[in-house]
Amino acid sequence: MCAESAFTVPMNLAASNISFTSAHITWDPIPGATGYTVKWRASTSAVWLSMNIPAGTTSADLNNLTPCLGHMVQVIDNASGDISFPLTFYTHLNYCRSTSTNLGTLYLSNVTITPSGGLPAMVSASSMSNHTDFRMDLPRRIQLGVGSVNNVLSVTPSWAAVPGTSYVKAWIDFNANAIFEASEMIVSTMVDSTNPKAFIFNVPSFAGITQCGTAMRVIISQTQPAGPCEIFAYGEVEDYGVTFVNMNLAVDETGKSKEISIYPNPASDVLYISGLSSQAEYEIFSVSGQKVGEGRTFENTVDIHYLAKGIYFIQLKSKENTARLKFIRK
Repeated sequence: MCAESAFTVPMNLAASNISFTSAHITWDPIPGATGYTVKWRASTSAVWLSMNIPAGTTSADLNNLTPCLGHMVQVIDNASGDISFPLTFYTHLNYCRSTSTNLGTLYLSNVTITPSGGLPAMVSASSMSNHTDFRMDLPRRIQLGVGSVNNVLSVTPSWAAVPGTSYVKAWIDFNANAIFEASEMIVSTMVDSTNPKAFIFNVPSFAGITQCGTAMRVIISQTQPAGPCEIFAYGEVEDYGVTFVNMNLAVDETGKSKEISIYPNPASDVLYISGLSSQAEYEIFSVSGQKVGEGRTFENTVDIHYLAKGIYFIQLKSKENTARLKFIRK
């Protein structure tokens, strides 16, 4: 690409003030630009939307976005037709920044959540970093029952040198307001070894069941962290996505029908059902209890391509049996 062409390519795209349905996009100005076109689409759509931006303006507000999804945006210089590199951002709750400034001294080698009520454990083994955001990592998504007690958080500190004293703090955004409040701190303790440390915590009955879930933040530091938004010298920060589950829908595995099963799981487009001798009626629920689909099976299959990525429950009713099973749309 020649220098003249490169000079007309919009650079340094950034997304800020991201919410479930909106985002603010900015880019560097191009001298002499007559205007720009901003185009964007959701990761699940092939259709691009666009808006014209007048000369002298280098920002745009995108609204009516799809919650809980990745969105791609690009900016075009109208005069030259040159287009920026794509920027991808996610529409979910956005939290304050926290990180360490020195890599490799102290980090979290393992974080495990063991929920009560029969929900699956989340085990996260990782290498050293300053800050890792696992919120969009589906296998690391945490499920917790609303109003549940005796959930367990286990952390394993690791040192690159001789182990010393460290401090661990953890918060869960129970009320889903994108703020780790003092009342939401579930752990605050000193750790003096590299052995796993377990902590018990409860989930309040008002925990927010939202479309995109919330987050847990775990900080390990050589010094006592002042709060969830601190920049500190030695240690690590890890963020995890959290989904609060209506326990009336979280059926115990042992209570499920042993005759009906679904596969593959996770699935992307179609669920296959074994154990049915005839057509069955089905209903699909989100973890918040909202019905998101219903119909009848077709040749022992259910179409799920329209669902957003996440965790769901499908209730199947045939002449012979009824089952409620959990699946993941990937």
